[in-house]
Amino acid sequence: MKTLELRLDPKAVAPLIEHLRLMVNDLSGDLATSAVPPDEDELMSGIWKDDLLQSQNADLSAIIDLFGEEFLDTGRTRVSGENADQVLRGCSAIRLRLREISLAGVSDEVLEAGEIDIEAMSDEERIGYGAYSLLASLQELIVAQLYG
Repeated sequence: MKTLELRLDPKAVAPLIEHLRLMVNDLSGDLATSAVPPDEDELMSGIWKDDLLQSQNADLSAIIDLFGEEFLDTGRTRVSGENADQVLRGCSAIRLRLREISLAGVSDEVLEAGEIDIEAMSDEERIGYGAYSLLASLQELIVAQLYG
């Protein structure tokens, strides 16, 4: 099974990691996207939503584990084939929340094109964009190295 090892300067990305943790805390009781239940049965809809939330929280935990104390000490972390799907989904959930909170003032077109004027951004937008970019790069690396 393939493993992807990442090496980053923990001091350089520490503010981004802290921002990611804030987003994870914000998401812990709420789904990243609106969920439309598969049927009109209220009980089944509640169970279905709870299951999605548990799954999302496991995905978010994979991100927190990735950038935990060991990473902050060594600057190294690993994504394996065993946790790659969780990491990919966790990245997506956090990126969606970053779009809603930290990057609400940035249009989708500008963000996806990468035509960002960093100097014109607020501090909140800058840190949000850095965290968003870190997760996007991580997703690209996982897809290319573990699934490519």
